[in-house]
Amino acid sequence: MAPSASVATALVARHAIVQPTSAVVRSASPAIFGTLVSGGSADAMPRGIIGGFRLQCRAMFLWADLVELVHHPFSALRLIGARRHLGHGLVALAVSVTLPAAVSELGALGPYRPPANLGTLPSLTAQGADIYARWVYQHRFALPIYGIVLTVLLWLAAAGLIHVIARALGGRADFAGLVKLVGYVALVGLVIQPVNLIDALLKLQGNARAELSVGQLAGLLSVAIFLWQNVLLVLATREHYAISTERAIAAVVGPIGAVVVLVLALIIFAIVLAIVGQQPA
Repeated sequence: MAPSASVATALVARHAIVQPTSAVVRSASPAIFGTLVSGGSADAMPRGIIGGFRLQCRAMFLWADLVELVHHPFSALRLIGARRHLGHGLVALAVSVTLPAAVSELGALGPYRPPANLGTLPSLTAQGADIYARWVYQHRFALPIYGIVLTVLLWLAAAGLIHVIARALGGRADFAGLVKLVGYVALVGLVIQPVNLIDALLKLQGNARAELSVGQLAGLLSVAIFLWQNVLLVLATREHYAISTERAIAAVVGPIGAVVVLVLALIIFAIVLAIVGQQPA
């Protein structure tokens, strides 16, 4: 039996509530809701079409939100905080760490090349750089997998510390909402992936000179995006916990600084282990 006009209106209204922030996605599904209004039902539609539409919508939601975060970051964070759920933020976080890992796996298919200009370095420094480069190459396929786990843990740890400090500074909001926003802040890191993809393709071709230039560009962009993500974290903390900008900065700078120190310590520890492991018995 065809649904009544009130039911159809409710379905359309419900669809409007969860519309993404981009006009590209707002027009994605009028045909499906037109079917419901004209007398059809969701059960009458092929199950594969519904499943494919849901998967497509999730990808389009993420893409639309990423575009909005790049073009209108301040308003986009408010809309994401109001319209998106924790699951959306977790999906955004997962995508932000798995896509870079996939690009790294692609670059790992390239041949080994020793670090450039080793002859200009002191002997001990050159030895350490060569050992570290060989260790990275030997574990090149496993390191991106470890990177996924470590990056997710670091983002969640930073969110936990920000939550504790923000609550101590007078903020009144839940941890789940902050994790959602943190996932979308992490998603902004995908902006650099086209450059990383070019770098991976150059590694496959063995073009060392072009790879060096693109790698330097990727490093500069990574630093810029990291700083921009910290600005977005401050804005997200201020909006979510309804605290002042000064308190939001205090809540973000401390945890991010601790995470940076932890990452540097882990890198130094890995280098020391690689050097010790290469020493003859």
